[in-house]
Amino acid sequence: MLPKNRPFNIMAKPVCGVCNLACEYCYYLAKPAELYPGVEKFLMSGEVLESHVRQYMAAMPQQCDFGWQGGEPTLAGLEFFEKVLELQRRFAVPGQAVSNALQTNATLLDDRWCEFLARNKFLVGVSLDGPPRRHDHFRHDKGGRDTFHRAWAGLEKLAAHGCEFNVLVTLNSANAAAAGEIYRYLVNRSIRYVQFIPILERRPDGTFAEFSCTCEQFTKAILDVFEQWAGHDAGKVSERLIDNVIHTILFGRSAICCHATQCAAEFVLEWNGDLYACDHFVQKDWLIGNIMRTPLVELVGGEKVRDFARLKTELPDDCKACEYLEFCNAGCPKHHVPIGTSAKRVNYYCSAYKAFFAQALPELRRMAEYFRCGEIPPPKQSPAAQPEGEKNAAAPANRKTARGQAVPGRNAPCPCGSGKKFKACCGKR
Repeated sequence: MLPKNRPFNIMAKPVCGVCNLACEYCYYLAKPAELYPGVEKFLMSGEVLESHVRQYMAAMPQQCDFGWQGGEPTLAGLEFFEKVLELQRRFAVPGQAVSNALQTNATLLDDRWCEFLARNKFLVGVSLDGPPRRHDHFRHDKGGRDTFHRAWAGLEKLAAHGCEFNVLVTLNSANAAAAGEIYRYLVNRSIRYVQFIPILERRPDGTFAEFSCTCEQFTKAILDVFEQWAGHDAGKVSERLIDNVIHTILFGRSAICCHATQCAAEFVLEWNGDLYACDHFVQKDWLIGNIMRTPLVELVGGEKVRDFARLKTELPDDCKACEYLEFCNAGCPKHHVPIGTSAKRVNYYCSAYKAFFAQALPELRRMAEYFRCGEIPPPKQSPAAQPEGEKNAAAPANRKTARGQAVPGRNAPCPCGSGKKFKACCGKR
């Protein structure tokens, strides 16, 4: 059973899967017709929006983080998000921290949008799959035209307005082998926050779509990125998987749902108030209910959510004795083969994670001791490049190594090396 009052997040989809692009691998473009046949216009109404903001903020009185995604959420219009802020001000309680995050393809961002996002401190995620020849392989508009230069123009506008943003790279069959190249391309252009997420989509017959990232490709991708980061960018660049391993070393728990001990706390709210268990499980079988008919707090604590949690908490047999269990926790249930609760299922990317942990953990444990004290660690060196007396050197002996010690102050730099304050990163509840 899920703990009472357990924190949860909601990713809202104000326009369902409606988008100005037609990326070939997108799993959400089909959702409007699949879930709501016959509906022609998708836009969250004022009534649904008000109910969402009011109920969500009441349920999360200390820290309420709003996420907005699509499709392409900017198609809801700037006035929609001005209304969001108005409602958040109306329903806020004393001492409540409220934040907004927006995931976008960035092709529709102009100066007016970017000024609004920066002024209101939106964290913007930009979907970008690398340099033009990598990005444009699958990411076209509805006319079949390339989109990289429009997306990059939007990203540059965000930077010019001082808006905080990160880049999300979808690893697929066309770009995964070049993940190291993509990482360096972005970092050389002053991108400091990046995440690589593998795409793994199934056809109706259960086989994987040809654009999916294979296990072999994912293995090479995460190892190549790690070597680049460890050798040049530790403490200067934030990469999602690496950050999460460091967070787990320092605090004994994952900071992201796919490697946590349980999920079932990252919900999706559709344009009409339908609440689903997870962004990867927006399916009729995992419809939790509708917030216009049932109070949100009842939905998130209901039996359907407990059933969904079992996809994660009932570990596959092969995971139970794995030496890397605390860092992986069976990964995302979407990547399980087969999906479900069978004790014999496996994570499709299991061998990739094992290869990554085997290679990265010794170095990340060393670096974590520097991060624990708010310091940037020396970069990784190859054994041949190290002086003989330093080849097996650990962190300085006077560093505290017991988990949970030397936690920094709220306004100190976060020890994971993200560049954020501790209170806005690993210390955030």
